[in-house]
Amino acid sequence: MKKLLLVFFILAAFCAGWYGALTYTKRFLTGENTEILQDPATLRETYAQQAAAGDAAAAYKLGEMYLSTQGGEADAQSAVSYFRLAAGKGYLPAQKELARFYQEGLAGLRPSQESSLFWCMHAALQGDADCQNQIKEAFAKNTQLYDAVLAAFTASLQARIGNGAAALELGRLYEEGFLSPDLEEAAHWYSVAAEQKIPQGQARLGLLYAEGKGVAKDEEKARALLAPAAEAGDPQAQLYWGKQAYTQSEQDGGPDYTEAFKWFANAAAQGNVEAQYLTGVMYMQGQGTDKSVKKALQFFSRAAEAGYADAQYVVGQSYYKGLGIRQNMSEARKWLGKAAQNGNQAAQELLQQLPQP
Repeated sequence: MKKLLLVFFILAAFCAGWYGALTYTKRFLTGENTEILQDPATLRETYAQQAAAGDAAAAYKLGEMYLSTQGGEADAQSAVSYFRLAAGKGYLPAQKELARFYQEGLAGLRPSQESSLFWCMHAALQGDADCQNQIKEAFAKNTQLYDAVLAAFTASLQARIGNGAAALELGRLYEEGFLSPDLEEAAHWYSVAAEQKIPQGQARLGLLYAEGKGVAKDEEKARALLAPAAEAGDPQAQLYWGKQAYTQSEQDGGPDYTEAFKWFANAAAQGNVEAQYLTGVMYMQGQGTDKSVKKALQFFSRAAEAGYADAQYVVGQSYYKGLGIRQNMSEARKWLGKAAQNGNQAAQELLQQLPQP
C-alpha cells in the first residue's frame, strides 16, 4: 500500500514546479486594509475587476460574497464559478472549499467523490495536511476510484502548462461528467486543444458552438472548427458535415446526398455508430450511392451490435419481415427487444404484433 501511495507523492513532487511558478495575490481583508471601508456592493465590483485581471484571491473573496447577500443577491452558481476560477489558478483556500462542497453537496452541487478528491489532490500538492490524509483514506477505500481521479489530476496539471492532449482529456472529463458536468469548463479546455490544431479538440469545441452548450451558439465558429477537424479525419466532425449535407435546405440547393454519403461512410469506417446507421439508411434508399439492401443490413448490424437503438429496430424489423434476410422470429424478437429496452417506441409497438413463441 505504501508503495502504491508513492505514485501520488512522486507526481506531486514532479509537478510542484507548476504551482511554484504561479504568482498569487495574497489580499486578505483585515482591519488594517482600506478595502474594509468600502460598502459591500462596491467591494463586489472591486473584486470582480480584480478577478477578471487574474487575481485568484479576489476571485475567492468574490465567491464568498456570492454565497451570502453581502453586497447583493446570493448566487451559489456564481460563487462556485469564482471558486473554480481561483482554484484553477492554484489558490489553496478555493481548492479546499471546492473539495468540501463536492464532498457534502453544498452550494447547489451534487455530491461527487471524484470532484472532491480531484480538488483535494490539488490542495495536497501544496502541502495541505488534511487533504493529504483524505487522499490516503481514499486510496485505502477504493483504489480504482483513486487511480481514475489521479489520472484526471495529472491531466489537469499538464493541461495548465499547455499540453493540448491533456487539455482535450480534461475537457472530455468535464463534458461527460466524471468531474461533475461543466460544459463551460469543457469548452475552455477544448479551446486549448483546438488552438493547437488537435482535430478532436476542434470537433468537440465546434459541436458545443453548434449546439450553444457551454458557449454562446455560433454557427460560424462551429463551421470554422469542424471543417478542418473533418478533413483531418475526426468522425464526429465528419458526422456533422454529413448531416449538414443530408438536410441542406432547398434554398441552399437541397440535400447533397453524394456529399452526405461521403462523410457518413468515412465516420462509419472509424466506428461511429450513428454514422453506421445513417450509411445503412443511404444504402437502403440508394441515396448518394447505389442501392444495396445487403450492404445496408451490414451497416445496420454493426450499429445494432454497438447498441444503437434505431439500428436494432431496423434489424429486428428486417428479421420480422424477411427484408433482405431470411425471416426469423426469434432474431426479430431479440433485436426488437433490445431496441425497446433502449427506448425505441416503434420497436415496442412492433413487439406486440409478433406471434408468441
